Amino acid sequence: MGKKKVFYLDPDDRKWTMEDLGLSWDDLEATDEKMESIEGVFFANNGKIISRMELPNHCPDCLETLAYNDEFDSIYCEACDEWRDSPCTDPACEYCAIRPEKPSDCN
Repeated sequence: MGKKKVFYLDPDDRKWTMEDLGLSWDDLEATDEKMESIEGVFFANNGKIISRMELPNHCPDCLETLAYNDEFDSIYCEACDEWRDSPCTDPACEYCAIRPEKPSDCN
């Protein structure tokens, strides 16, 4: 079996075209002839390829960049409106005990 490339794309929310990126099919064919193939798995979001090193900083559901809430000391995804950190089990925790259900409910 030959080398293969895997791209994860969201066709329902695609906003970028080749013209938006300044490319054409002719450019890609010429590039393929000149460059050696790169093998691997690539994640892309909003026209940007996300490297493996950056992946932990992105939401596992939508690949948007995660944000941090100082008030509740927790990481969340603004696009999904969900916390990515589970609350702790300590009932006296000053952060988790009063954390709202959704990040958008924060002041």
